[in-house]
Parts: sequence; C-alpha cells; structure tokens
Amino acid sequence: MAVKIIESCVNCFACEPVCPSNAIYEAKPHFLVDSKKCTECEGDFPVQQCASICPIEGAIVDSFGLAFNPPGSLTGIPPEKMAEAMAELQSH
Repeated sequence: MAVKIIESCVNCFACEPVCPSNAIYEAKPHFLVDSKKCTECEGDFPVQQCASICPIEGAIVDSFGLAFNPPGSLTGIPPEKMAEAMAELQSH
C-alpha cells in the first residue's frame, strides 16, 4: 500500500518534508515514493499528508491510480472549462 507521485509533479518540495514516514525522495524528473516506507499516513493522520499539501492537481495518486486531488478540485474550475480556456489562450 503506497501512494505514487506521477510525471505531472513539478518538484516543488511541498510534500517531501511533511511525509511522516520519510518515503518521498527527490529523483529525476520528479519526486518519487518509496513504496516500502509509505504507509499512506495510516495511523498517523486522517489524510495523506503529501496529497493534502500538493499544489498540483492529479500529481499524487492512490494504489488504483486515482488522483487524491483530481482536476478541478484545487482550482474549482471544471476540467472541460479549463480545457476551453487553455485552447483559447493558445489560439492567440
């Protein structure tokens, strides 16, 4: 049982110091989680500390690949509206 940090991670260093099991480490091209150390904060905190501090939507996923902070959860912008806005910005 372990969380996973995926390629959308921007190496902002927010998650690494809050991990109670010291499972997160810097790697290239993004931070990674040592699955042997990660406890998903069970017994320590009600939520995964890395996901609770992560500013990037979708960067940290559970063992099923589901994002703790799915698109739209941090910005409040539905993914389809974000896609529209990005497409409009890129067209100019």
